[in-house]
Amino acid sequence: MKSLKIFLTLLAVSASMIGCTKNFGEINTDPNMPTNVSADQLLTPILRETVLGSFNYGNGAALARYLARTNYNTVEAYEWGVSSWNGQYLRLSNIHEMIKIAERDNKTSAKAVAYILKAFTASTLTDSWGDVPYFEASSGNITPGYDLQKEIYTADGGIIGLLKEAEELLSDPAIDPMVSDVMYGGNLMKWRRLGNSLRLRYLMRISNRASEITTFNLANEIAEAVKLPLLATNSDNALLAFLPATPNQCPVYGIREGEFDYIRMSKESDDWLNPINDPRRIVWFMPASKSVERGTPEYKGIPCGLSSTTLENMGILQNIGEVSQMGARYRATPDGCDAVLMNCSEVMFLVAEAIVKGYAEGNAEEWYNRGITASLDYYCNDLSNDEFNAYMAQPGVVFDEDNAMKLIMFQKWIAQFFVGSEAWFDFKRTGLPEMEPLIENRNPTKPGEIPSRFLYPEDEQTLNVDNFSAAVVRQEGGNDDINTKLWWEK
Repeated sequence: MKSLKIFLTLLAVSASMIGCTKNFGEINTDPNMPTNVSADQLLTPILRETVLGSFNYGNGAALARYLARTNYNTVEAYEWGVSSWNGQYLRLSNIHEMIKIAERDNKTSAKAVAYILKAFTASTLTDSWGDVPYFEASSGNITPGYDLQKEIYTADGGIIGLLKEAEELLSDPAIDPMVSDVMYGGNLMKWRRLGNSLRLRYLMRISNRASEITTFNLANEIAEAVKLPLLATNSDNALLAFLPATPNQCPVYGIREGEFDYIRMSKESDDWLNPINDPRRIVWFMPASKSVERGTPEYKGIPCGLSSTTLENMGILQNIGEVSQMGARYRATPDGCDAVLMNCSEVMFLVAEAIVKGYAEGNAEEWYNRGITASLDYYCNDLSNDEFNAYMAQPGVVFDEDNAMKLIMFQKWIAQFFVGSEAWFDFKRTGLPEMEPLIENRNPTKPGEIPSRFLYPEDEQTLNVDNFSAAVVRQEGGNDDINTKLWWEK
């Protein structure tokens, strides 16, 4: 949990001990190296790390059952060990510095954007580990206390509060302009839409615990949020396009061939996308090579989390050419796709869900159809009107009030392909789409169960032992267990 600020302070102290030359500061100042950065200058690296890091073809895609691996598949088999959070806390520390500099320089726009990025990063941390250090995490305290997930979301200065403050700041017509914005080009209305959309996402995420929230009325907050400016079109999507040159290439493009060969279409993607002939399937996956050789291209998947022994016993490894791989969009070129932090399709499905659950007024079917349309436009912009209408009219796609939540969450699952771990978090919140039990569930403490959270990093057990121990004691059974339910879970 050590911040760069501490490191730089120690560096400065060391330098002061080396010598006491009268003009030491002038002699050792590099005129080409800025010593007083602006909040806008910090935004670019923070944005790059945050958004590009949301392109999750690893654990997020495995847990959501988009992909299945034939090797190195312990996460999708629920055989979880400790996980590092250092990168996310470093980002949180840098965002904290951006906020301080924005306040120093009276840069309201940069402060609002930093609030949005802080809320997003905090949600990723707490939704992955549960109770985590938050309120003291960027204060310079190297042994911060662990905060309850409920407080991280609902307390003053928490996730919802930050996003409400961002909306208040960004709604001011006299707000200062934003520069060095590689995602939205300084368009503060788009940032405002993103902040409000994230706010709706997180309000719906904690909605199962509405009765426990004392700091605000959740139903009123959702009703208010759906009326605010939200991501409305694909041009509003929070994303960064991958570029031809490193280090901004699509990571799938650069992995070695052997590693790429392990990654295959999952059985769920096969079972769920093929029956409705979903056109996004041919964007995300290649037809199985053997089927192409036969002249009958097919998209086929395999179950997640299978050991090499089981893969051999089932004849999968011997016939791996009968299983689809990721599509050319991700593998053929370094800049064939985008890293997406949030898309407008998700927002439309969130509004549809809010209407179905009575939190908002409106037509759930209309919002559901808009969500599908936006996702199809993003991935399949060459789809003809006849093809689109045929897709929308299918059983299993056409809206049905009696199965509204299943349909909404299924189409939302499709639209969230490779968007962080959002489909996994949705599954834990709603249990949808319904997933078959794994053939080989390697959950170490509760075989057969679906885990909820990652184990805390090992260094917390030695560097922050008292707070780590207190957090573990609060958990079910007093153990650091992957099966401890998150506060907001169903």
